Amino acid sequence: MTAATTLISGPARVDSSPLALARRLQPGDVAIVDALDLDRRAAAALAERRPAAVVNASACLSGRLPTTGALVLLEAGIPVVESAGPDVLAFRDGSTVSVEDGRIASGPRSVEGGVRLHLEDVEARIRAADEDLHVHVASFTATALDLLNRDADLLLDGVGLPELRLPVKDRPVVVVTSRFAGGDEVLARFARERRPIVIGVGEGADAARAAGLVPRIVLGDIDAVSEDVLARAAQVVVHDAEGRDAGRARAQAIGLTHDSCDASLASEEVAMLAAHRAGASVVIVAGARDGLLDYVEDRSTAGAGALLSRLVASGSVVDSRVLGAVYRHRYSAWTAWGALALAAVAVLLAAWGTPEGHDALASAWEWIDRTVGGGR
Repeated sequence: MTAATTLISGPARVDSSPLALARRLQPGDVAIVDALDLDRRAAAALAERRPAAVVNASACLSGRLPTTGALVLLEAGIPVVESAGPDVLAFRDGSTVSVEDGRIASGPRSVEGGVRLHLEDVEARIRAADEDLHVHVASFTATALDLLNRDADLLLDGVGLPELRLPVKDRPVVVVTSRFAGGDEVLARFARERRPIVIGVGEGADAARAAGLVPRIVLGDIDAVSEDVLARAAQVVVHDAEGRDAGRARAQAIGLTHDSCDASLASEEVAMLAAHRAGASVVIVAGARDGLLDYVEDRSTAGAGALLSRLVASGSVVDSRVLGAVYRHRYSAWTAWGALALAAVAVLLAAWGTPEGHDALASAWEWIDRTVGGGR
């Protein structure tokens, strides 16, 4: 058979969010997602888990923007089927599915009409979309200016931001967003050594907990956050830029003490700006947006708000992905003294093994004995 009709099978793992799915994906699984214009970060998180195939209910590359998620997967050798339709999301998680060309089947149920992607076609579509990118950037810039005019008090003066109840001034803060896929060893080591205040944004609170980070503050839509994480947080701030009440309703239903915030920015920007204005020594964002395209491809005003927020807080904000280049492991005093002691022992043993060194050490010991022992 040709590559286009090779049969692929494996356990189905279904989640509309690629990043959320990546956290539980295992090698050999068939990842089923719903991500229009699959971005590079989400695709890289999926590729790292080595699925047998990725099936997208939507188009991986609509042509509106030169998104490169499909390219990342194909270059990693992972087959991709796009535009499979919403019915593919109804497959039972864990059931065995087979993927053959654009047909996805599990038992008696099958979905047809998907499109198997090939590297040459994807590259051509990216080049075509890239030619119109300047139009989208111009539109994005206009949206950002409108947002700045509307929310200048919030962005520039912090009016409407929540007050963080933990002592943040001069301390490092890690903001974990829902895009964080985990597996960041440098960030984990930084957290162990520097003990920053961790703010989990919405589902990012559970992602932080799974990565060994303890979210002391949970901010955003808490509707999908685990109750255990909420109970352990020192402060919960319910926020939804779109004005939905699901988070507040859940907080009231479980009797959770919480604060509320009605700021129009996305929750991750609210968390970042709140930490910045509270005087954090550094704000490290885990799961930050990835370059200009990641901002521009957001169809809502969230992308513009994210870019403006980064500009406002730029003096203190760092992407967690650069920690490996700028952060160095901090050794404790005990570690340093232990290393010195081992080095001293090694030198003494080496000296003892030579006639000259043996005589010198014997003479030194006799002198110490006479001095300390009073000549006994």
